[in-house]
Amino acid sequence: MNASCYNESQEAIAKRDFGVKHYTIHFQPDNLATTIHAGATLLEAAGQAGLILSTPCGGMGRCGKCTVRLLPSEKEVLACQYTIEHDLTVSIPDSSRFFKQQILEHGIQRKINGFPSIRKIFLENPPSQINALCKALSEKVSAQVVVRNTPDGALASQLSSCRGNEATAILSLDDCQEQNACYQLTGVEPGDTTGKLYGAAVDIGTTTVVVRLVDLNTSETVATASSGNPQSQYGADVISRISYCENESGPEHLHDTVIACLNELFQSVTRKVDIESNDIYEITAVGNTTMNHLLLRHPVRQLGQAPYQAHSLVACNLQPGELGLHMNPAGNIHILANIAGFIGSDTVAATLACGLDISKVNTLLVDIGTNGEIVFGTQSHLLAASCAAGPALEGAGISFGSRAQAGAIERVFLNEVDIDVDVIGSVGASTICGSGLIDAVAVMLELGIVDYTGRFCETEDLDPMLSDLIRRRVITYNNEPAFVLAGEYAEGLWEAAVVLTQKDIRQLQLAKAAIRAGIELLLQKAGTDTAGIQQLLLAGAFGNYIQKKSAIRIGLLPQIPLEKIHFVGNAAGSGAQMALISRDARKMAKKLAEKIDYVEIAHQTDFQMVFSEFLLFPEK
Repeated sequence: MNASCYNESQEAIAKRDFGVKHYTIHFQPDNLATTIHAGATLLEAAGQAGLILSTPCGGMGRCGKCTVRLLPSEKEVLACQYTIEHDLTVSIPDSSRFFKQQILEHGIQRKINGFPSIRKIFLENPPSQINALCKALSEKVSAQVVVRNTPDGALASQLSSCRGNEATAILSLDDCQEQNACYQLTGVEPGDTTGKLYGAAVDIGTTTVVVRLVDLNTSETVATASSGNPQSQYGADVISRISYCENESGPEHLHDTVIACLNELFQSVTRKVDIESNDIYEITAVGNTTMNHLLLRHPVRQLGQAPYQAHSLVACNLQPGELGLHMNPAGNIHILANIAGFIGSDTVAATLACGLDISKVNTLLVDIGTNGEIVFGTQSHLLAASCAAGPALEGAGISFGSRAQAGAIERVFLNEVDIDVDVIGSVGASTICGSGLIDAVAVMLELGIVDYTGRFCETEDLDPMLSDLIRRRVITYNNEPAFVLAGEYAEGLWEAAVVLTQKDIRQLQLAKAAIRAGIELLLQKAGTDTAGIQQLLLAGAFGNYIQKKSAIRIGLLPQIPLEKIHFVGNAAGSGAQMALISRDARKMAKKLAEKIDYVEIAHQTDFQMVFSEFLLFPEK
C-alpha cells in the first residue's frame, strides 16, 4: 500500500493541496491532443491519444526507438523517459511509430509493397470500344485486362460519355487461371480522376466498429472514425447475437444494422477530408467469425452449437452492390479469411500486422475485447484461441461504464493521500471506460478496499491508517457496496458521482478470468508456461491505454517483466490496412489463416478449474 494514503491530521490535510495538475499535450503532424496528469511520460500521453510508439525495450529507455521532438525547440527526447510538467507540443517522426516501422521493416523482410489491388489508369484519347480499351490498358499495365461482370451496357455507356475526351479507367486485380494475374476493368470515368483513389480498412468488433480512410495513392491514413456496434442492442456478445438469429428476420436485421453503421462511418471519414463516399474504391474488412458471417449474410446458428463450425473460412471479393455499402460501384470489397468458428479474420489481421509468422522469439499476442483472442508461438508454429471475455472491458455491463468517449475516466491513480483520475476531453467525469476500470480495481486492491476474492471489505475491516479522503469514497449505492471514483463531495454527501459497485467488480473478474485462463491453457498446449513468454503484445480497441502494472495487478496478464510487454493498439485494424494497401499482404494473410492451429479452450479438461483459479485477484 502507498504509505502516503495513511491518515494524517485533518488540520495538516486542510493546509495542503492534493489536486494533481493536468496538462494538454499536442501531437504533430497528427493534430491530436490529450490531457494527462503531471508526472506521466510522453509515451503514456501518446498512448492516450491513440498513437503507438515503437518501444522494443518495453519503455525502459534503452533502445532509443521512441525518440520525439519537442516543439518549437526541436529538442529530441525519449518519450518513455520524458516526464510531463507543463503543456507541450510534440512532433513524432515516422521512425518512432510502431506500425510505420513494422510496414517498412516487413517491406524489406517480406517483400510487402505499397501496391493496392485497385488502380486508376488515365487515357488522353480512349478507344470507343470496350475490347479496344482493354487492349490499350493491357499494354499500359503489362498484364491482361478483362471486363468485370457488370450490368449489361454499363461500361459501354460510361465509355461513350468519355468519347473523344480524356478518361480514367478503374482496374481491379483478379487472379486468373490462364496466368499469374490479370486486371478486371470495373469502370470508366470522364476526365483525369487519378488523384482521387481512396480505400477503407474496416474492423468490425463485437462492441466497436472502426473505419480508417486511406489515400491509396500514398498509402497514408487520412481520417479515422469509430462507433459502438449497433448490433449490441440485440446482444452484448456473439452468443446472444447468434441466439437472436433464431428469429426468422434476425440475420437480415443484424446485417442491415452493421451495414447502416458502416455507411455512417464512411460518411464521417469522407467529410473530414472533403471527399464523397463515391471516392472510396476498395474496402478491406475484418472481424471475428460471427461478425464476418453477419456481414456476408452467412448462416450463424451452427456457430452456437458444437462443433461450432464456420459456414466459410475463405477470403472473398465482392462487388459493392452485393452488400449495399456506400462506395464507388466500380470498386471492390475484400474480406480476409477466418481461422475457425470463434477465431476470425481480425486475428489473422492482427497476427499479420505484428509479424508473428516471421518472429523468431516466443510471442504472445493478446487482443482484448468482448471476444478476446490469443495467439502464441513463433514463425515455426502458431496456436490461437478465443475466450468469451464479455463486454465489461469495453465498458458495457458496468454501472457507469462506457466506451472511450468524452467524460470517461481512462486512468485512476494514487496521489499523496487520495486518488485522482484522468478524464477524456475537457469535461468532468461522467463514466468509466475499460482502461480506467482496470486501473480503478488495481488501486482498490492496493488500498485494501476489496480483497483477493473481489469482495468489498467491511468498513470496520479497512486499514485503520487509510486517510479519511479515501474512507469517504466507500459508500452504499443501490443497496450494495461501492467506491466513488469521481464526483463532488459536500456536507457528507457525494453528488454527480461515478462509482464502481460490487457487481461491477464481479463483471471484471469474469472478463479477466476468461482471458487469463485462455492464456494459461494455450501456453500449456504449446508445452510451456509464463516463463516461456519472450514478448507479450497487447492489442485491442483500448490495448494501448492499459497500464501494464494495473493489468498485472488484477491478474489480467501474467506476471512477467514489464519490459516484455508492448502495446500494439488496434492491430486488427492495422492488418486490415496492410491488406488494403498491399496485394502481397493479402496473400500473406491467406497463408496465415491456413497456418495457425486453433485450440478450443472450453474443451480443455481443466478449463473450469483454471477459470475458477483466475477469478481470484493475485495477492500481494
